[in-house]
Amino acid sequence: MANATKKSTFETREIDASCNSCCWISTLPFHYGGAPYSTTIHMDNEEVTLTVVNLCGTSVSRRPYGELGSVDRSTCCCFVAAESGLGSISPGCGCETEQVDDIVQELKLRMRGRGDTAQIQRAEEQISRLDDIDAKLDLIMKHLKIEHLQQQDPPFANAMDR
Repeated sequence: MANATKKSTFETREIDASCNSCCWISTLPFHYGGAPYSTTIHMDNEEVTLTVVNLCGTSVSRRPYGELGSVDRSTCCCFVAAESGLGSISPGCGCETEQVDDIVQELKLRMRGRGDTAQIQRAEEQISRLDDIDAKLDLIMKHLKIEHLQQQDPPFANAMDR
């Protein structure tokens, strides 16, 4: 039962998913500095933070793992990206398959451990524990020969009805 109450914990991890500087500079005439030159993914125990920096400013997006939605690898020709509720993350020159796979795998692992599915499992475990406690309480009451009382309305319950 001790293992059932134990929460999934993850180490804090930071991934640099920035664009390769040579690639960013060579495409500058096409994106006019709007494409990010620095992208950082910060994963802690409860949420993921994406920090994107371009010439126009910095954008920070935080999401709990349960709100990421689907996390998948997308491919277009030789270019790969990690797609999620955070948006598209394409490190390097867009061909960094291993790094994208690592990002997708880590986010999926954390989603399973901390996302909606894990919360549902923990709620089901709590219901199971409450059922066990209820059964034990019934046995104790039977042993002490205490009758099971019917649920009664609290005092002054009728006074509140107008």
